[in-house]
Amino acid sequence: MANPINVALLDKFSVIFIAIFLFAIVFGILELVKLFGSDKKNLHAIIAAIIALIAIINQDMTAMVKMWLPWIALMIVFFFFMFAIPLFMGLKRDEILTAIGGPKRLSAVWWVLGAMIFLVVYSLGNLYGEGLLHGEVSGANVTQVNVTAGESFKGNVFNTVFNPKVLGLFFLMLLVMLAITYLTRD
Repeated sequence: MANPINVALLDKFSVIFIAIFLFAIVFGILELVKLFGSDKKNLHAIIAAIIALIAIINQDMTAMVKMWLPWIALMIVFFFFMFAIPLFMGLKRDEILTAIGGPKRLSAVWWVLGAMIFLVVYSLGNLYGEGLLHGEVSGANVTQVNVTAGESFKGNVFNTVFNPKVLGLFFLMLLVMLAITYLTRD
């Protein structure tokens, strides 16, 4: 039976959507940072197009961006409502930004950056994790991989992350970070 809301055909064109998405993100970042100077829109557009084309040629990068897109869309919706609801309640834009990001408005940037780093690590784990478990990596000859004994990749990751030595290192790094924060405070 025909389904009027069948979006399976859109998956065939996902490479085009990924290219447009990457072009927009890279172009926006280059325009924001002005790495090559202001009034260089043509150069920024060429660099963004080249990066997008190189990314869609690589199958792994395309698969990684396919994993990112739903989460990025969810983050955009979340941040939209996080700003829109207080605006509807009568707060001013500056009050909202100060409440979310503090006086320097940097903590919100760190949360978004942390979420993006988590997405990259998560997608790399999904793409290459099982191959690393068995010692098979595309384009490389891996003869021996140290694993935590088991056939389940997720179980091995859990055993590695919650290893007492790894947890001890995490808490030591947390202690050092807190010490640096409190010692360098004004």
